[in-house]
Amino acid sequence: MDFYQRLIPKQSCVLCGELARLCVCPECEFKFTNHLLRCRSCAHPIVGNLDFCGQCLAHAPKFNRAYTLYDYQGEIARLIKAFKYNNQLCIGAYFARQLHILYRSILKTGVNYDAIIPMPLSRQRLIERGYNQVLELLRVIAKHERVVIDAQHCQRIKATQPLSSLKLDQRKQEIMGAFVASAMPYKNILLVDDVMTTGTSFGELAKTILRNTGIKRCDVMVLARAEAL
Repeated sequence: MDFYQRLIPKQSCVLCGELARLCVCPECEFKFTNHLLRCRSCAHPIVGNLDFCGQCLAHAPKFNRAYTLYDYQGEIARLIKAFKYNNQLCIGAYFARQLHILYRSILKTGVNYDAIIPMPLSRQRLIERGYNQVLELLRVIAKHERVVIDAQHCQRIKATQPLSSLKLDQRKQEIMGAFVASAMPYKNILLVDDVMTTGTSFGELAKTILRNTGIKRCDVMVLARAEAL
């Protein structure tokens, strides 16, 4: 147990009610899943000895590489929904620590980022929710890492309808023109969100950034990777 954990008082696991630190007990945490083999571009689960999925081989995304902690299913889906829609910020604190662990593992591969850019929320969605959940997820990284958390240079100017109910072509049409980006003093950036399904939002954001700024490389980091319907 590290020093950080010793400072946190015990509380009830939000999934099973047993004692836990950071509101998720080890027994429930053990049930979380993450595919070992993922596409190096979009993090979609793959089989065999391939590095890339068929979709990325046919149409490479605008971002370079995606990283994820979990499969978006079961308890993970339940926790993320409770965090986003029920104001359970203790869950966000738990996930923020896990995301910091993932970020540190990425840095160990030799990659470095000048800035982290959270997926922008529309003004309407921000008012409805009361907070940007991605900024909550980045709190531990912001505290412990020397990297800029930049929520200023990219803005969402289109209040899109939820993409989860749309087919891929509909998602692309809905998200088109949703973002604006101003010039940034960075070369390598990391885009962050809670969940990625098709990568449509990240693709549009990365396209906007690469077209309008001096950025050379965009990577993606998410809590969970969902499979498109």
